[in-house]
Amino acid sequence: MVHTGAKEEGTSTEQGCSVPHGSSLVCLRSRPCSNDRDSQVRAVTAALQSRLGPYERLLTYLQAVLVWEKPVQCVLLYALVNLVFWFFALTSLRLLFLVASGLAVAVFVDTWRTKIWPEIRVCLANLSSVCSERVCEE
Repeated sequence: MVHTGAKEEGTSTEQGCSVPHGSSLVCLRSRPCSNDRDSQVRAVTAALQSRLGPYERLLTYLQAVLVWEKPVQCVLLYALVNLVFWFFALTSLRLLFLVASGLAVAVFVDTWRTKIWPEIRVCLANLSSVCSERVCEE
């Protein structure tokens, strides 16, 4: 067991895996860089969880679609991806047009989220603390 931190052969002494250098008994957790590696793994895990945490629901849904747990959505996603691919493959759209269209969509989404949606959303009476920008009329 190379990557689990288990011993490869035999048993260890009372102090863990303190064995002479030439011995065949090797404990992988006794390596000097093991603590550094563990701390790096924890740091990367925390960074990924903090960045991907808000998208966990979407990622779980996409995973379910991609492994055919939801066959209807999988077929629709497959058809949509193929439609978009062949649209761009067969048209004579230039890179500048694609970049400009992408930026226009990004500006629209940003405007919708920051300016339009806060103005038109409905505040519920019991969730008035969520609506911090406007005072909800009852």
